[in-house]
Amino acid sequence: MISWELIFAIIPGIILFLYGIEQFSHEIQVAAGEHFRTLIQRLTRTPVRGTFAGALVTAVVQSSTATTVITVGLVNAGIISFAASLGIIIGSNIGTTITSQLIALNLTAFAPLLILAGFLIGIIGGKYKVFGRPIFYFGLVFFSISMISGIMAPYRYDPQMVSIVSMLDNPLLQIGFGFLVTTIFQSSSVTTGLVIVMTQNGLLTPDMAIPILLGANLGTPTTSLLVAWRMNTSAKRAAVAHFLFNFLGVLLFLPFLTPFTGLIEHLGGDPAQQVANAHLIFNLTCGVIFLIALKPFSSLVQRVVPGGDDDVVFLPRFLQKPLPGDTVAAVQMIEQEITHLMETSREMLKECHVLIDTPEAPFQRVRQLQEYAHYLDDQIADAILDLSRRDLERGDAAHYAGLLQVSSHGRVLADEAGDLSGILIQSRERGIRLPDDSVAVLKDILSSCEWNVGSLAESFPDIPDSVNAAMRSADETLRVDITRHYHQHIIRISTGKSPGGSTVSRMLFHIEGIAATIREMRKSTLLLGAV
Repeated sequence: MISWELIFAIIPGIILFLYGIEQFSHEIQVAAGEHFRTLIQRLTRTPVRGTFAGALVTAVVQSSTATTVITVGLVNAGIISFAASLGIIIGSNIGTTITSQLIALNLTAFAPLLILAGFLIGIIGGKYKVFGRPIFYFGLVFFSISMISGIMAPYRYDPQMVSIVSMLDNPLLQIGFGFLVTTIFQSSSVTTGLVIVMTQNGLLTPDMAIPILLGANLGTPTTSLLVAWRMNTSAKRAAVAHFLFNFLGVLLFLPFLTPFTGLIEHLGGDPAQQVANAHLIFNLTCGVIFLIALKPFSSLVQRVVPGGDDDVVFLPRFLQKPLPGDTVAAVQMIEQEITHLMETSREMLKECHVLIDTPEAPFQRVRQLQEYAHYLDDQIADAILDLSRRDLERGDAAHYAGLLQVSSHGRVLADEAGDLSGILIQSRERGIRLPDDSVAVLKDILSSCEWNVGSLAESFPDIPDSVNAAMRSADETLRVDITRHYHQHIIRISTGKSPGGSTVSRMLFHIEGIAATIREMRKSTLLLGAV
């Protein structure tokens, strides 16, 4: 009969395994520093490169969950796009097979040496001290597996243990068991490790173990789905892509499970190695299939998670590094990027418009656009600084200074739009509902600001006289309207007829600042043409 002693011996081993995986993943990221994220960002320019990056990072941190959660976070932050995340997600499943291969190869025998080496490096490692903890926890992972294996070995022929295992008598139950264990422990590595240990000890046969591993793949995406729940559309799509990749992969293999198991047994090796090989071949095959069908797969994910294309990826649209040797072409790139910065600020004003009109609308995008405007202004400033180091002709310095000034105004405009959105978010959190007449006024004057910055972006770097006249006229009308609405709002406050209180007046103040910044951008652009 299975004793409580066995249960209470296995559970600490599993906890130790989970703790080791979690701490190893954390420590390797600390040791790598920013290189961890930089590696992902640089190697995702194509799906194939992204797949290699995902496999490499997962093999290093020994956790596909860590890789996919970080990837979803990077998509949400705009570091990489949803499209770029697909390669990493595919690669993460391939990288996680390294754990099963190492366990099958009995690396557990070296666990005490790894723990000792990590401990000593952590104490006397000098400049390599930072690698002591990762090595220590890497050894701890395999020490826990060794401990679980030692506990299970005497129960190989235990009738009750055999009876419990025999209850998993069909592939669907086995897949469900793998999914359940992985979901509970939030780690497919736990399931994989346990399955291979049980196979090594004769408690499972390969034909029983392989479906459990397929179920473990189904359970892996639950963490990223939970993490992405409150993130933007692109991050949600990345998490759903992870789930669909694993789910469709299992569906593809399920009809061929018997011949697949026969193939694995034909390839040879002891039972544990066969299970590890099945894990590797399954994930490699799925990876190749989905890389080939990446475009329809991406379209499927977008249909499953509908919504606007709100990818904000922190890359310039026009600037190149290094800048072209042709100074005229380089200046043109900078001017195009400034136009892009203006369009980004205009997009922020549109988002504020939505927040006024629909109080329950999500607000994360406006914050992301503000950070992106800062990023663009920094990139433009760096490019102008690079140009200033070249041999300058007469008037070049003044022109570059003017471009820098317009770009700085674009950054200020984004900050003012961000402040306006902050007031709207605060009013939502405090349960303040703006009066309908105030909403109509705010939307009207904000639309005028949107039109002005849009007109400037469309004509930059040159402003035709007709556009300049129209912008000046709109600006004068805007100033008169804002002043009039200020007075009307003060009257409503004095009579107690404005539930919005000071919120509306603060918003009018910020919109007035937005209009003034756009005015200064127009004036600075006119000076560019005069240089």
